Amino acid sequence: MAGTAAPAHRAALERRLPRLRDQVPADLDPAGPAARQPLGLASARARGGLPAALGLALALSLALAAPEPARAGGPLESAFAQRLVQPGPLAVDVHDLELSDAARARTIPVRLRVPRPCTAGARRPLVLFSHGLGGSRAGGEAWGAHWASHGFAVAHLQHPGSDETLWRGRPEGVSVDALRPGMTPAQYLARVRDVPAAIDAIAALAASRPGLACIDASRVGMSGHSFGAQTTQALAGQSLPRPAGGEPAPWAHDPRVAAAIAFSPSMRDGSPAARASFATVTLPFLSVTGSLDGDVVGTGATAELRRAVHDALPAGQRRLLWIDAADHRVFNGGAPRPARPGHADDREVQRVVRAVTLAFWQATLGDDADARAWLDGQGPQTLIGSADRWLAR
Repeated sequence: MAGTAAPAHRAALERRLPRLRDQVPADLDPAGPAARQPLGLASARARGGLPAALGLALALSLALAAPEPARAGGPLESAFAQRLVQPGPLAVDVHDLELSDAARARTIPVRLRVPRPCTAGARRPLVLFSHGLGGSRAGGEAWGAHWASHGFAVAHLQHPGSDETLWRGRPEGVSVDALRPGMTPAQYLARVRDVPAAIDAIAALAASRPGLACIDASRVGMSGHSFGAQTTQALAGQSLPRPAGGEPAPWAHDPRVAAAIAFSPSMRDGSPAARASFATVTLPFLSVTGSLDGDVVGTGATAELRRAVHDALPAGQRRLLWIDAADHRVFNGGAPRPARPGHADDREVQRVVRAVTLAFWQATLGDDADARAWLDGQGPQTLIGSADRWLAR
């Protein structure tokens, strides 16, 4: 249901993307580490990667229950932090939509959460969430439901070709081999194109449907988990090294994207060129990761490289929430798992992440001075444990 004429910035993006097909991250390149490593089911079991891969693919989740205890080691929480932690006061309508990108003959499934009231006079900033490999528009439920209850319109995108259709209906169910066809440069570029197309379509719906009139698609927050984090990084302005090295190439920043959250962000390696690719990200950017947030599908990702994204971003508007013993799956916003030895408790991790990410959107999209002061004044330290880290610089 996108408009008939794409905005100028989207047309410019379409001109750039075909030339950059060979400049996608190494962990999505068929000739890169993913292709060189054995990715069969047995090897995934041997590395302990299958449970995490299952979590990445099955990004289905339920709304969280009543409040949980704070992270062990966290000091007394402020009243403001308690408001961030608790579900918001607004009722939320949920719409499952099929958005059309006529230029690509592509349909983009979306789950849209809209707070009530939704009138033209009650402007709601738009936040997008992009799922990980093998996921769906059900992904990120724990985050999107919380943000919407506090006044944000949230669109959970589903990316055909790297979504749950990779594994649904297969006799063996989820496996790394089933997910492999979604790990390609073409799928990466398709995801990047999905974002401006979805913003265009949602803006058109907001202008034509009274029940969606509150959605403000002119100032957008972009977020995503894992493969969705890579999508987020591109839309936030990350550049990619040229194939032969040298200066970073222009990428795909959409000027409507005003802030970004990357759950399990990615860096192809620790080289100077890889680090330099983040120098072009100039908007407020929050990285969310943990000490066990490593490789799940044989791409060579490490917890250290995920954390290194924060250090590579320009100083000034970068923030990092790093949680000790938190793994890859907990950041997809799915249903919390039972407690496991050696791992942070999912319910406690999600409690902290919900609060910090909400404050980030309030500060950046809502221009909320209290939220900004809470973030800049080390407010998140009141929620996290002694081994966790909150960096804002």
